Amino acid sequence: ALADGHELWRYAWPGTQPKCTDPYPLPEGRILITAGYGLGGVLLKLEKKSEGGWNVEEEWKSRQLKTRFMNPVIADGLIYGLDDGILFCVDLATGQKKWRAGRYGHGQLLLVKRHLAIVAETGELAVVEATGEMYRELHRRPALNGKTWNTPALSGRQLLIRNAEEAICYELPVK
Repeated sequence: ALADGHELWRYAWPGTQPKCTDPYPLPEGRILITAGYGLGGVLLKLEKKSEGGWNVEEEWKSRQLKTRFMNPVIADGLIYGLDDGILFCVDLATGQKKWRAGRYGHGQLLLVKRHLAIVAETGELAVVEATGEMYRELHRRPALNGKTWNTPALSGRQLLIRNAEEAICYELPVK
């Protein structure tokens, strides 16, 4: 609670491995949580009880969202992320897999309009169409040397990617 800091509700998220992915708050009292190490994801629905307190229910659970330490993105009712290093698309309403393809290791991704800018763990930069119809990689190029786990940043048309050793900035096309 903001007023005094006491706990309002709790959800038991199993396992002893780290949970590094951020919870994703959604409309209508829903929260998406995902984690690697075999856990996957769960969509929670929170409702305030009339007598006080909170009710926390699982809307669905999926083993398809093993994000380890990358944060998934959501667009048009679809969840995109890296499931143990393989790009996935899952329906937000049902938790059902639309597709799973393309190997990027434990990299990061960013939604840029209707595309996913993916920084692979190897330092490559890839662009994938953000659609539930099918996996379609539009472009891939070497970008950084060495292991790359950092989240990319976007400012206007400038896409900045970095790792512990170097950084590079790309100017994206106007379209």
